[in-house]
Order: sequence, then structure tokens, then C-alpha cells
Amino acid sequence: MSKKKHYILEEVDEEDYKIIAIHAYCEDYRMAYLINANCNSKFLKSKQKISASQPEGDFQVFEWNDRIKGIECYLFSNRSLIFQNDNQNDTSLFNLPETKELYLVQDLKEADYILKINSGIDAASLAKKLEIINEVSYCYLPDQSKINLDLCLNFD
Repeated sequence: MSKKKHYILEEVDEEDYKIIAIHAYCEDYRMAYLINANCNSKFLKSKQKISASQPEGDFQVFEWNDRIKGIECYLFSNRSLIFQNDNQNDTSLFNLPETKELYLVQDLKEADYILKINSGIDAASLAKKLEIINEVSYCYLPDQSKINLDLCLNFD
């Protein structure tokens, strides 16, 4: 006799998540490592890519999914640099490429990382743990009603 598994799907309200804006001057993989080491999390680099309003930007995504504990969190890099090589100016003395800085969340341009908590973690207690990390200069829970969040991001 085989056992059958039954899954109950619940409707998830799109407004039912919290975000933490993180100001830190370190690489994205280092930020995920530091959060894992100091907050007992398990962020892993996601194989999925973000399709945001700026398709040419490369925004790194780390995810922490634990179905047993009901945890679903994402760590996004908020900034992406695009180097535009213009081959028409080959005769100039300083042949530097033009750079363009893109933001995943335009209303949080100052933040280096965005941590999106869908379920399982208290955002305020996690923000307190993040402040202990030396590389994090500042983190806070922004007022989501004043921010145009496009963090219901589509993954390709």
C-alpha cells in the first residue's frame, strides 16, 4: 500500500513580505557568506536570473528556502555596473569605457543589497543581527508603502 502525499495550496498575498535594505561595501558572495555565518542562515546562489525593468543589468540573487521551517528569503544585489565600450574613440589618450549604474529598486538607490523575506523569519530580529556584521554599515526596514517595489520579480 503506497502512501499518498496531499499538498494544500494557500493563496499568498503579494503584500505579505518584508524587506530589509542593507548598506555594505563588500562583494555579493561575501555578503551572503557573512549573513550565513552570523545569522545562522543558508543562502545559496540562485541559478535563476532576474527579469526586472532593466534587462541588461546583472543582479545577483541568493536564496534561502527551508520547507520544513517554512523559510523563504532572497538576497538581491541592488546595483549593477554596465561597461559600454565605444570603439569610435580609439585615438584618445585615455581610452576608458563608459559605465552606467543600474538599480534593481529605484527608490532604494543608496542600498547595496535588498533582503526580501517572504515567510519564516522576523524581519526586525534579522535586521538587528545584520547590524552586528562589521562589513554592514547600516540596515533598516524601509516603509514599503512609500516605495514602488518591483520585488515581485520574475525569474527566468
